[in-house]
Amino acid sequence: MAVVSGNIKDVVGASFTGKFPQLLFTLNAPQTKEGGVIFPREPVKVTPAANGSWSVDLAPTVEMLDDAWYTVQIVWVKSIVPRTFGGYNFPDWQLQVPLTGGAFSDLFGKPPKNTRMVYVSLAPPTDPRPFTLWLKDDPSDPANPLNTGNVYEWSKS
Repeated sequence: MAVVSGNIKDVVGASFTGKFPQLLFTLNAPQTKEGGVIFPREPVKVTPAANGSWSVDLAPTVEMLDDAWYTVQIVWVKSIVPRTFGGYNFPDWQLQVPLTGGAFSDLFGKPPKNTRMVYVSLAPPTDPRPFTLWLKDDPSDPANPLNTGNVYEWSKS
């Protein structure tokens, strides 16, 4: 198992008061790995601490034999706030888990709406998605002698 950790806050960066979120991590489909292991789509539930921090043990998706990721859902298990809160689904969030686990913010990817995203920098983007474009230029200094104007495109090999 791999430990994934994170922190959940409200939109002003504070811990939730009177609301009790629970995070659900569910595989995109039933999965398998070598040795005959089967992983069902049963959600893994995590209740954050009072300060919003949480961690969860998840099976690494990199060991699974099919294209695997976890989807994320937030549900309110109880609330002392007068309104009733339902669940929030994030079906586009794809949490891919390496053997080492890691911070949630480093592991999830939301497929971009603009599949022709162009990065403009002197250094190439790290871990770009397939078909990402990179313009090798300094966006803060058009006169930089290191600017090449070259455009590169990534594809999965």
